[in-house]
Amino acid sequence: MKDLLKGVGCLLMIPFILLSLPWTAIHILGLLQPAPPRPEIRHGEFPFRLVYSVNGEEKVIEDAVVARFSGIVRDGSGSWRRWDGRLASGNEHVVLLKIDENRFIFYLPGSPNYYMGDLPTYATWNPDFPNAWLFDESQLVRRWPVNADELLSEYGIVLISWEPSPPIVNSFK
Repeated sequence: MKDLLKGVGCLLMIPFILLSLPWTAIHILGLLQPAPPRPEIRHGEFPFRLVYSVNGEEKVIEDAVVARFSGIVRDGSGSWRRWDGRLASGNEHVVLLKIDENRFIFYLPGSPNYYMGDLPTYATWNPDFPNAWLFDESQLVRRWPVNADELLSEYGIVLISWEPSPPIVNSFK
């Protein structure tokens, strides 16, 4: 009886093995891809200026995106360059309005790979201007887009101007 159960168990594993083979092959092929070349320029600071108003009161945020190359990432989907980004001010977000202890409206200044010239030539960074984002610590999904009309009607915020630094021209060897 034990031998019969072992045989049935082996038969039940065959469909699992057959279904997992393509995914395993894709994962292994992703790991075998050559690593992308490293950037010549690995660090940069990109000042920006955001002018906005809250309930008619004009405000200005001047800060900089600090971008730094942090290595090559390899996983089952391939290999790519990883860039870390932070704000020079030390703030985590470009906060426009703190609603309460768990929620605030913020603006995304752009990704580090954009500023460091690491996007394909057909890709451009399209900032959210004049839209923003809602961060809600109490929700499972913490970031929600907020369009300009809702920014004004719900929060009294109008984004007036966005002046980012242009990306650098980087080379990869």
